[in-house]
Amino acid sequence: MKAMKIILPLLSLVLCGIIMFSSKIDTDGNKDTSESQVDVVNPSQFSRENINYQFEHPPPGTDDKKHFGDIDDIVRRGELVVLSRKKDNIPIFQMKTKDGYVGEDIEFAKKLADGLGVKLTIRMIYKDCDDVVNAIANNEGDIGISKISYTNERCMKVLYTNPYVMSGLCMLVNRLAIKRLRINTLQELFNNKNAVIAGHSNTSYEYYARQYATHAKFVSEADWDNVIVNNLKSGKFSATLRDSIVINLLLHKFPELCLEMLPINLKNETDSYAAVVNIKSTSLCVWINKHLAVSSSRPIDTSQLIKKYDGYVK
Repeated sequence: MKAMKIILPLLSLVLCGIIMFSSKIDTDGNKDTSESQVDVVNPSQFSRENINYQFEHPPPGTDDKKHFGDIDDIVRRGELVVLSRKKDNIPIFQMKTKDGYVGEDIEFAKKLADGLGVKLTIRMIYKDCDDVVNAIANNEGDIGISKISYTNERCMKVLYTNPYVMSGLCMLVNRLAIKRLRINTLQELFNNKNAVIAGHSNTSYEYYARQYATHAKFVSEADWDNVIVNNLKSGKFSATLRDSIVINLLLHKFPELCLEMLPINLKNETDSYAAVVNIKSTSLCVWINKHLAVSSSRPIDTSQLIKKYDGYVK
């Protein structure tokens, strides 16, 4: 028994390593960038100068003279106002440390502000990505940066920049659940009336999961960790769909799950994250795209992102 207790955790680590390695090309959008040079984040080296964090809506009248989304006005007032969620469900995009906030969204926003030569204000006051998009559409800030994926509905309200992060779509499947249903392929999963596919509500993954659940039962849940993941473990849910970053982080943090779960990367399906600006802010959108075009480190992909923030996800 003692030997089994030692062997099982080791086996889960080996299995997880094999899965991560074998799925690397699909996860990264058919591009192997494992040899790319990525600097691991050191909190002490991250510049926090000229960053102002706001956690409540500003008092009425505060923004009356600001023309959000206008480059000339941003430079004139000496401030770039970025809108974000209160809390990101993926720590590598936005996480609080003893020295301040660190994450890919924070770093990207800071580099944009530095490029314009202005201070940065980040308003972490919105519930989800849709709230950020709606706020940008209503001229409540200059740029929305909050791991925002593309959807047709959002695209009708705001302009998307080119992506600063590239990911993929991944189906996480309960091995025993699909075995009981005698499911051998994804197509059989999507068409099985007894299968249950969960989607994370108010995200683009809810939309994607709903589209794939052709005949399978679809359920929408707001709580990823406590409801979707736990019900997937128990077998109540057969599968769920998320971006490859979240799935990789989950298996990276809990390698023993590789014995229970099977991650399947959906080939030719990418999921990119971009900034959003008001639909009238074409000059600002062009400027951000120019900034991205000359950046040697963007867009960053899944494996690079996890490596970069490795110290925070262990």
